[in-house]
Amino acid sequence: MTSFFAPAFIAVFVGCGVAVLAFVPFVAVSFRRRGGMTFWRTVSWFAAAIYAMALWTYTLVPFPQPSEVECSPLQLRPFQFVDDILGFDTSSISALMSNPAVLQATLNVVLFAPLGWFIRQLAGRGVVIATISGLVVSGFIEFTQLSGIWGVYECAYRVFDVDDLMMNTLGALLGSLAALLFVRRGKDGPDASVPRPVTATRRFIGIVCDIVISWVGSWFVIIGTLFFTMFRGDGEIAEPGDAVMNIAFLLPFLAQLVSVLSGGVTLGERLVLIGSAQTHLPVAISRPLRFLFGIGGYMLLTQWPFPGSGLILTMLIVTTFIMVFTTRSHRGLACAVARVEIVDTRAERRDAQAARRR
Repeated sequence: MTSFFAPAFIAVFVGCGVAVLAFVPFVAVSFRRRGGMTFWRTVSWFAAAIYAMALWTYTLVPFPQPSEVECSPLQLRPFQFVDDILGFDTSSISALMSNPAVLQATLNVVLFAPLGWFIRQLAGRGVVIATISGLVVSGFIEFTQLSGIWGVYECAYRVFDVDDLMMNTLGALLGSLAALLFVRRGKDGPDASVPRPVTATRRFIGIVCDIVISWVGSWFVIIGTLFFTMFRGDGEIAEPGDAVMNIAFLLPFLAQLVSVLSGGVTLGERLVLIGSAQTHLPVAISRPLRFLFGIGGYMLLTQWPFPGSGLILTMLIVTTFIMVFTTRSHRGLACAVARVEIVDTRAERRDAQAARRR
C-alpha cells in the first residue's frame, strides 16, 4: 500500500468505527435538538468523522520508531514556499502543475477546505469562525509535530512550517466561502418540541439503535475487561472467558428488558422519541410479548443458537422489517403481537398538558 493511500485507508476505517460508536448519541441529540434526522445531514456528519481522522492520519502518520527519529528543523519564514516554487521550473502551466512546492502548498489548502465547509454546514458558523478554527486546528497539529507528539518523541519528527499554518488557514477560509454557494445559514432551526408522525424511517432508525446498543454494549464490557486484566497482570491480553461473555450479553439484555417492561418501548425507541400509547392486552402480558418478539428475541437467538435458530432469527428479522413498512402506524411485528399502539412522545406530553389545563 502506497504512502498516500495508507493514511486514507486508516482514516476511512477509523472514521467508520467512530461513526458506529457515535451513532446512538447522534440519534439522541438529533431528535432532541432538531426533532429528527435528515439523510444529507447524517451523511455530512459521517463524512466529517472520516475527515477528522484524515486530518490526523495525513499530518501525523506514520509514526516512526523512537530509535529511527531524525530531528526535523523549524521553518519560521513566512512565504518561504514562494522561493521554493521559484527554485523549480515555472516556465509553463504544466511545469507549475508538476512543481513539488506548488503541489505542497495546494494540498495544504485542499486538506483544510472541508473544515471550513463543515463549520458552516454543520455548526452554522460563518467565515470568521471557520478561519479561526482553521488556524487553531492547524496550530494544534503543527505544535503536536513540533513537540514530538507532546513528548512521546525526543524531538520533532516532522517539520514545523509556518507556511503550512498559513495555507491551512487559507483552506478553511476558502472552504467556508465555497459553502456560501450551497449552504444556507439559518439562525432558527426546526422546532424540536413539535410532534411528528411515526414514520417507517423513524422506526427503522430505532431498530438500528437497538442493534447497535446490543453490539456496542457487549464489546465495551469485553474490551474493558481485557484492558483491566492486562494492566492488573503481566501486560498480556488474556482471552475472555465464558463469565465475561455472559456478562457482556446480560448487561444490554437486562437494560432492554427493564426499558420494555417499565415503559413498553425499547431503548432505541426512546432515543427516537417513540412511546407506547395504549395496549389492548393486560400490561403484564403485552410487554413481555413485546420484548420476546422484538429485541429480546433477537438477542436471545444470537446468543444461544440451537438447531433451527438461524432460520427463526432470519424470519424474525425479515418479518419485523416488512411489518414496519406495512402495519398500521408502522408498529412492526412485536407491537402487532403485543397489540400495542405507538405514538410520538411529544404528542403524549402535549395531550397530557392539554388535559391538565381542562
